[in-house]
Amino acid sequence: MGSLPPPYLDFFHHSAKQDSIDPDQLLKLFKAQQNYLNHFFQNLDLSQTLSFTQTLLNAKGTIYFTGVGKSGFVSQKISQTLVSLGIKSGFLSPVDALHGDIGILDPQDVLVMFSKSGNTEELLKLVPCAKAKRVFLISVTSVKPNSLMGVCDLNVHLPLERELCPFDLAPVTSTAIQMVFGDTVAIALMGARNLSREEYAANHPAGRIGKSLIFKLLSVAIDVRASLRTCWILVSFLDEVDSGVCLVLSPSIEDYSPPETVQRMPN
Repeated sequence: MGSLPPPYLDFFHHSAKQDSIDPDQLLKLFKAQQNYLNHFFQNLDLSQTLSFTQTLLNAKGTIYFTGVGKSGFVSQKISQTLVSLGIKSGFLSPVDALHGDIGILDPQDVLVMFSKSGNTEELLKLVPCAKAKRVFLISVTSVKPNSLMGVCDLNVHLPLERELCPFDLAPVTSTAIQMVFGDTVAIALMGARNLSREEYAANHPAGRIGKSLIFKLLSVAIDVRASLRTCWILVSFLDEVDSGVCLVLSPSIEDYSPPETVQRMPN
């Protein structure tokens, strides 16, 4: 039998649905999650984390991530973060891999397997096939001992006290520490590769990040004529960029009438 839910989770055990959220109970949940995250930070094995990060830095091929369910979503996010930093990475669905997608793997690649339990059936089935491709296998798990630990080249344990879920089942704390771990490692790689602001900007040509980093004066120069579209373009530009100068030219000085007041648009 599993352990009983901690007392602070009495909030969940009312016989009828509540019409409102109890602010005190909500605060207790956030504090409990904070404590569980602190447990992760205080007990994380730095030597394992260093070996993991160094392996990714030294990878000569592509760094692939895989996982099932919520761990799969986290794996996709971490992979996309690395790609945005200019690091060759991708997500490999364990199910699709067994139906042809494993053909993308090369001997110089690294395959990182995220699994809370370390006993995920789909990942265990993938292991021998990935080994046949001679890739470097890494498991990132939170329960030990587990099956993946015995078959991977490197194992990282993410300390998990328990899930915030009252039944200790829904992966709401384990996925949080997976995300924190992966994103922190990504920034460590960013620093080790000495990624410049310009290189980062080149990977983000659209959206607020890209516009704030790579907009140049000539790239936004427009033929200013009295029209609603012109005003919309200017307002849109000013809304995306929080620094710089906007210069509006008039055909002649006689055509220019200075405004009574100058206001800065809020960010």
